[in-house]
Amino acid sequence: MQAATTATTTQPKLGIIAGMGELPRALIDACESSGRAFFVLAVEEACEEETVIRAHGQYAWIRLGAIGKALDLLRKQGVEELVMAGRVNRPKISALRPDLKATKLLAKLGSNILTGDNQVLSGIVQFLEEEGFRIIGAEQVVKDIITPEGLIGSIYPDKRAQADIEFGARIATDIGKLDIGQAVIIQNQQVLGIEAVEGTDALIKRCALLKNEDKGGVLVKVKKPQQEGRVDLPTIGIPTIDNVAEAGFSGIALQAGASLILNRREVARRADQLGIFIIGFSILE
Repeated sequence: MQAATTATTTQPKLGIIAGMGELPRALIDACESSGRAFFVLAVEEACEEETVIRAHGQYAWIRLGAIGKALDLLRKQGVEELVMAGRVNRPKISALRPDLKATKLLAKLGSNILTGDNQVLSGIVQFLEEEGFRIIGAEQVVKDIITPEGLIGSIYPDKRAQADIEFGARIATDIGKLDIGQAVIIQNQQVLGIEAVEGTDALIKRCALLKNEDKGGVLVKVKKPQQEGRVDLPTIGIPTIDNVAEAGFSGIALQAGASLILNRREVARRADQLGIFIIGFSILE
């Protein structure tokens, strides 16, 4: 027992770069449960107040253009490992007000700053590694967060939904290759919508108006084929379940081993209550 306690206390201090959503809070909870020291960099105009409250004083607000200040804070706090969690909307370059470090990063990113998210995120990861930090994935901190293969909950997709999942997986993979988005909504093997910069919740609400029948339709989320696996994996939580059910869709299909489910047990229970399925599937290479 004593050996397990010593192992947790010797973990390197974790820096959490926190954007929107539940994932930063799940990371904080996991650190507190394991006794791991952490520090939150709360990104202005992205990170929610609930997240910084959960951090119990172990946080600082940071604007996107103040990279030098962010690095100084992380080093002062003794952070060795970093995890990037939560969505951050890309600002206009004219509003960024970059400091010297941010200017260096922008120069490194070059024209990629105007392209898809994966190129930008991969460039940021490389930049932070060059600054001496180890970048890790959320699944290395939060237990049981990776989507398993198979049914999650007790409701199974019918044959029509299964056909939509198979079709949606191909479409989502194709749009992922173009670095457009990670999700599609399919009904009767028709594409109701693809995810772009607006995010999954906005995609669900938009497609609710486009349904061609009262019932049916599946949200399919996959990892982009070329994606940096430590950041921005497809993620769902309780709000996703609520939004899918409110829109009247049948369920959610996620790429197993390459996506995240926050509070899996509660998500499964909520999905069962609302009558929608969740399933993890594999993509054959």
